[in-house]
Amino acid sequence: MNALKILADANIPCVEQAFGRFGTVRRRPGRDMSTSDVAAADVLLVRSVTPVGPGLLEGTDLRFVGSATIGTDHVDRAYLRSRGISFAHAPGSNADSVADYVVAALLELARGRGVSLEGRTVGIVGCGNIGGRLARRLPALGMEVLKNDPPRARAAEAEGRDHAFVSLDTVLDTADIVTLHVPLEETGPAPTRHLVDEAVLDRLNDGAWLLNTSRGAVVDGEALLMARKRGAVGAAVLDVWEDEPSPAPALIEAADLATPHIAGYAYDGKVRGTEMLYEALCDELDVEPRWDGTDAIRPASKDALRCRPPDPRLSAAGWRSRLARQAYDPTVDDASLRSLVELGPDARGEAFGHLRAQYRRRREMQQHTVPGTAVPGEHSRAVGEGLTMQLD
Repeated sequence: MNALKILADANIPCVEQAFGRFGTVRRRPGRDMSTSDVAAADVLLVRSVTPVGPGLLEGTDLRFVGSATIGTDHVDRAYLRSRGISFAHAPGSNADSVADYVVAALLELARGRGVSLEGRTVGIVGCGNIGGRLARRLPALGMEVLKNDPPRARAAEAEGRDHAFVSLDTVLDTADIVTLHVPLEETGPAPTRHLVDEAVLDRLNDGAWLLNTSRGAVVDGEALLMARKRGAVGAAVLDVWEDEPSPAPALIEAADLATPHIAGYAYDGKVRGTEMLYEALCDELDVEPRWDGTDAIRPASKDALRCRPPDPRLSAAGWRSRLARQAYDPTVDDASLRSLVELGPDARGEAFGHLRAQYRRRREMQQHTVPGTAVPGEHSRAVGEGLTMQLD
């Protein structure tokens, strides 16, 4: 096998360890990749910040494109097929990270408002890798779950299978909380651009909470801003934005938690993404994989990610939020994004990209341990199944 030239986004971890056996690895910031960079490569590894299509690839001899992401709306897959360029991405790689973010955000909202999550109904719109995990985790926090996923519902019905999916109307009529986990689809039987528009926001239950960690354009930002101003939405958590990388300052300020598209940025998920692309290239080259990411994500010691049980006198929401914060505190990322609102659009976009590129090494909740004997019985299920921490 001839040595390959591999061009990789500077923020994809473990590329040298995984891909070095195939040839030389060169790194570039994802937003700065150019056709001249790609022209010197056989393999291109990107994240969502790099649009991949004729504008970048025309006139190159690329053989393989890998995107270390769940979504692929930044990739012109039809163009790749027309050129005979193989493609792989990493569905599910950061699903636990995004689910952690949603759990932590819900607990933070509940703690801040002095309310309980128990007995509340959450509508999960989009039940793939992320939504499916939340459907399993949120009942452990005492929540009722409604699942909405029209493509999966249609597939089940076409095969004559029973399913538990409900309509979006049912979610809007019933849910206290709506969390979005859909791809951005412009056309087809289930388009999702501005899925949540003015009409949908008006249909929400009074005081309902809305969380978006999918794609910014799934929510009409102007409509959400107006809904917040008139009190139609009780709380908003936004990790994704229509105008990335320069989100509207007014919408940042209108959100209860506003973060710079980092919900899926736990280090564990990034390494899994690298591993999935590595395995796909091995398959493309018909060689046996020799590397996996196990060592890269294994904690340095048993106590490296050990959490301390909070004061048992706290409310349920307060206790669980305090514990979750030891693994992931969404208010830290909220503060970092709010610090950009006074900047002009260009400077804000550059700073937004910097926050993502220089993101701290966050670890998934499931890598953390808690002394089981110090966890009050009423919190055991919430810790083990809701937060997915290990009780030892």
